[in-house]
Amino acid sequence: MNGLKDRKDVAKCDTWAIEDIFENESKWEVALTKMLTDAKSLVSYSGKLNDASALCEFLEKEEALGMLVSDVYGYASHSSDADTSNAHYQVLMDKARGMAIEVSKLLSFSSVEIMAIEEDELRGYYQSNPNLVRFKRALSDARRSIAHVLGEKEEAILAAAQEVGESATTTYMMLMNADMSYPDAVDKDGKAHALTSGNFIKMLESSDRVLRESAFKQYYSAYDQLKNTTASLLAAQNKQLKFFAQTSKFDTPIQASLHATNVPVEVYHNLIDSVHNKIDILHKYMALRKRVMGVDELHMYDLYKPLVDELNVSIPYEKAQEEVLKAVEVLGTDYQEVLKHGFENRWVDKYENKGKRSGAYSSGMNIHPFILMNYDESLNTQFTLAHEVGHGMHSYLSNKTQKPVDSDYVIFVAEVASTCNEALLMDYLRKQSDDPRVKAYLINYMLEQFRNTVYRQTMFAEFELKISEMTMNNEPLTAQALKALYKQLNEFYYGKDVVIDEEIALEWSRIPHFYMNFYVFQYATGFSAAMSLAKRILDGETNAVEDYLTFLKGGCSASPIELLKGAGVDMSSPAPIEDALMLFDSLIDELDSLL
Repeated sequence: MNGLKDRKDVAKCDTWAIEDIFENESKWEVALTKMLTDAKSLVSYSGKLNDASALCEFLEKEEALGMLVSDVYGYASHSSDADTSNAHYQVLMDKARGMAIEVSKLLSFSSVEIMAIEEDELRGYYQSNPNLVRFKRALSDARRSIAHVLGEKEEAILAAAQEVGESATTTYMMLMNADMSYPDAVDKDGKAHALTSGNFIKMLESSDRVLRESAFKQYYSAYDQLKNTTASLLAAQNKQLKFFAQTSKFDTPIQASLHATNVPVEVYHNLIDSVHNKIDILHKYMALRKRVMGVDELHMYDLYKPLVDELNVSIPYEKAQEEVLKAVEVLGTDYQEVLKHGFENRWVDKYENKGKRSGAYSSGMNIHPFILMNYDESLNTQFTLAHEVGHGMHSYLSNKTQKPVDSDYVIFVAEVASTCNEALLMDYLRKQSDDPRVKAYLINYMLEQFRNTVYRQTMFAEFELKISEMTMNNEPLTAQALKALYKQLNEFYYGKDVVIDEEIALEWSRIPHFYMNFYVFQYATGFSAAMSLAKRILDGETNAVEDYLTFLKGGCSASPIELLKGAGVDMSSPAPIEDALMLFDSLIDELDSLL
């Protein structure tokens, strides 16, 4: 960690194959120009979309343009994420972002014209032009927004305003990934350790409590220096969400966000209510953690330390990859072979380097997924690898099965495949050993996944909802107000057995998901759905694997609730959340017994 490589010094085999999108930057520039040319040619359809043939031609060309925009933007963003400190890649991102917004502005007329078509007339279009039928799902989904589409001029203005609306997110990401730095952490022997966003959690997992406390306090001291800036950015993010929601005639930003994915707002509230009703289970886990660790006070910097220290072993990337492949064997040889091909053909950017974006993600590009990792040989990042390739395979199967218009699955189901992969890896690893200490270690890891994915993400979702409500009520989102709210939520969620250190009140300032427009609740709902699906698969239920793979291939060909119902999970009910929390409770008892 003290000697991160420059990007240019990273071995090619450890990087993703960015050249699979465009062979070189010159070809990217050609595609960038073509985006604008193609968009301008589509403007010729303005005023003509009330004709079946013209509408079909427009949608076919718009679909192709959408794929081009994805490739252009993806090439720029992946280049930038690999080295956010490289100013040249920032220029590429600015070009791609600006061109994408220009394309959106040029095509803004289409939504207005499509909304103006009468329903009976549209049904006649399908009969007169069979080629239009494949766009029926997309047109029906778009027309759900009839009440929220403005006039052509107003929609063009909103499209042009998108770049301004994204400025808070862009600035925050640049601040966190390119400019942020932290003081060194110090261990019990007085040795200094370079602290980065990439190794922060790794330090909190250390058995050295002095190092954990030092890393925790030093990390948040950096955010304390920027608390007013980050509060201002978060306030700006929420104000732009309020502006776009109200301008489009939605009552609230959350309503606008969930409308886009066709998810009832009640699902969001059901999650928070269900977790509140079972908050005592998290308190039970905290009490067990305090007792097992043998501390008088359990602090926030104690929550990531594995309870079975001697099993905190190093897992080389190659071993992690091999075990992930074995874990997904239960999904069939076709699934396994595609994933093996991806590993062998540089779908994954493996290790942290200077300037690299922190965290991990999978981007489902047209050519194949691109998976960003900051692998550090821990069990946590092995599960992150399983998680991200789950995303990648979901994208791959959707893209290969559906036409582009139906291939991009909505974010509500985005975390299901990834978390199901984690459950399969957990099952595989638990079956490899009869050692109670190994089982205890893995169960503790699973408990931490529950804590971080269900309880903690629900806490994030509640925080996001409350600051949105504050913005709607014109209450200022100052650093002081945000800290007070965040600390209050931590006190409720973690209970009396945890000391809520003052530093944790700044955690909101380091969470990029608060700039992703009500995204985080879907980690918790997705986790719960995944637990149900994994149980069906591992229990060998009839058609469980087939149903699951059909879901992965579904893209957005139906509503997310309906797609999950087809796989055997009803997320319109609180039952999957409640079942997941009861599983969490049983795992606590199992760990207690093993220890």
